[in-house]
Amino acid sequence: MPARSGVQGREVPPSEPPQDREDASGPPLGSAPGRPTRAERRARLRRQRLLALLVAAGTFVVVLVLLFTVGPFGSHLGRPGAPPLGYLIKPQGGRRYRVSAWTLGDAGSLEAAAAARAVDEVDFDWYHTQADGGVTAEREDPALVGAARGYGLNLFATVTNSTSANGAFSGDVAAAVLASPDRRHRFIDDLLALVKHMGYDGVDLDWEGLKPADRAPFSALVEELAAALHVEHRFLAIAVVPKISEPGQWASQRYADWSSLGKAVDEFKIMTYSYSGPWGPPGPQAPLAWVDRVLSFAQRTMPAQKVSMGVPFFGFDWYGSSCAVVSAHRGASFAATYHAAVGRDPSSREATMTFIAGGVTHHVYFQDGTALAAKLAELRARHSRIAGISTWVMGEEAPGFWPLITGGLR
Repeated sequence: MPARSGVQGREVPPSEPPQDREDASGPPLGSAPGRPTRAERRARLRRQRLLALLVAAGTFVVVLVLLFTVGPFGSHLGRPGAPPLGYLIKPQGGRRYRVSAWTLGDAGSLEAAAAARAVDEVDFDWYHTQADGGVTAEREDPALVGAARGYGLNLFATVTNSTSANGAFSGDVAAAVLASPDRRHRFIDDLLALVKHMGYDGVDLDWEGLKPADRAPFSALVEELAAALHVEHRFLAIAVVPKISEPGQWASQRYADWSSLGKAVDEFKIMTYSYSGPWGPPGPQAPLAWVDRVLSFAQRTMPAQKVSMGVPFFGFDWYGSSCAVVSAHRGASFAATYHAAVGRDPSSREATMTFIAGGVTHHVYFQDGTALAAKLAELRARHSRIAGISTWVMGEEAPGFWPLITGGLR
């Protein structure tokens, strides 16, 4: 505690003689005009003591309030609060690699991942860019943010270029923001306000479907956003579609200049999945040789310690002219429901099955423990210097996935 001036002992003014008694041969000391009497000095000392006690009590109350609101004893309030951690935590559970996980709001998955010490960062995918540069929230759950904070995890706000939770990624929305300095500034200001209000450690930027012409403006926006977040001791992560060369084979790849983006951001999350989907014939999400080529290109382009390998918890079911997402746990239930034999895709180690339901043939590729273990082994064997993995999405995992991640990344 700080020393309390004038509380211990009595205060002796510089002009006062070094005694504290009355001389019998003359008037009381201190009775001369302009000098306080002993009674006045004592009264002043009592007032000083009282003031010091009040200051100390007030300081103690303020400290208690901070501890039980934004401090370490505030988690019982179930609110996000502030400040953020201010640093990226080291891998938990004895892992060598960091794990970030996108979530749409599945509390049970968060609890299971935290119990297995399988996650270090949660990215809350609730935020949407508007054409005027504003950022809106949909399905935001402060209680879930508070729960994640209670586990001591890094918390990021994922912002997409879709205008709503059910909307598609919009290149037009992105282009509108990039074209206007005022809209860019509003976008950045809204994100700064968001991370401060919710106590997030940073922003996870997931803009997809941009055009090749957006390449330079997008890099400039990312650099501006990173600089603004860093001033506030926050971080910037970015999610990008995979590629194996610059500028990329497809238009959807060419807007991202990996070299400039890699310099600006703190985390570079490559979505190494969606190799197959509704746009083509049945196939795996992540052939291992393809993942290897993508990560090798990334490591030649930026510091390896920024790179995260995307890990899907999903696959697809192709039937007739349709195609539907199949979560890992649903894929396992298909096998039991339709008594389908589970095969193995040799390029990805992903599970496969074919069955007939309602007269329609289904071709299914999905993730199971074997497929997940193969992806983690690929990272350890061929890309041991990268930061870790980023999973999409919490709630789609099969039982046992989280402990498998903890053990597979040691």
